[in-house]
Amino acid sequence: MKRYAWPLFLSVSLILTALFGYGFASAYNDVVNPPKRAVLTPTKEEPVANGGTYVALGDSLTRGVGASNGNSYAAIVGQELTKDNTVERFQNLAVSGARTEDLLKQLEQKEVLRSLSQAKVISVTIGGNDLFNRGEGVANFDAKKTADTIKSAQTNLEKTFKILRDENPDAVIFYVGLYNPFRASENGEAFDAIVQNWNAESRQLGLEYDIEVIDTFNLVRDVKRDLSSDQFHPNDSTYEQIAKASLLAVNKRF
Repeated sequence: MKRYAWPLFLSVSLILTALFGYGFASAYNDVVNPPKRAVLTPTKEEPVANGGTYVALGDSLTRGVGASNGNSYAAIVGQELTKDNTVERFQNLAVSGARTEDLLKQLEQKEVLRSLSQAKVISVTIGGNDLFNRGEGVANFDAKKTADTIKSAQTNLEKTFKILRDENPDAVIFYVGLYNPFRASENGEAFDAIVQNWNAESRQLGLEYDIEVIDTFNLVRDVKRDLSSDQFHPNDSTYEQIAKASLLAVNKRF
């Protein structure tokens, strides 16, 4: 029995050595020359999210005063931009009753500037409360006082545009211009020229700071038809028209 043990042991050892050598050689070959199936197998990658925020600034027009459902032009724009994945979020920072100097104070807040710096789209409505002063500027029309108000407000608007563009050089920014809600009043017609001049000056500032200006003057021709019951703020239909014009301006940038 013993005389067969040694040859058997030797045979088994040779077989194991051969198997080990083959395994080592195969592993080495797979490292140096990987199989084509492994090289051609695609890796799974998650789609890259567009990200970004749409930040809306301004006054009651951005808040949606006058809309039956509370949806301002900004809310409508926000819904559309999130639905088509242009942005992920909509942030409304507008304050009803705000004037140009109020917006400038708001732009001094660090958290507001942080939101703006991270935004993909920014919109602004401002100037109407400066110019009309809740109707007092029309009822007690004074040409010199109105001219002084416009000069100050336009200076503030330019400061606003500069801050927005300095904080975010890449965002799509648009400004919604003014309409005349008092054209049916005694001095209303005089304000047609004033509002049109405001919008023209705003467009010039927009060109300087690469900011789109949405002219709403022709969207409000009939107070009863185009405005809400307060005869100052847009109704649902006019808000939708402003939103449509805004979306056209935004989408041509993407």
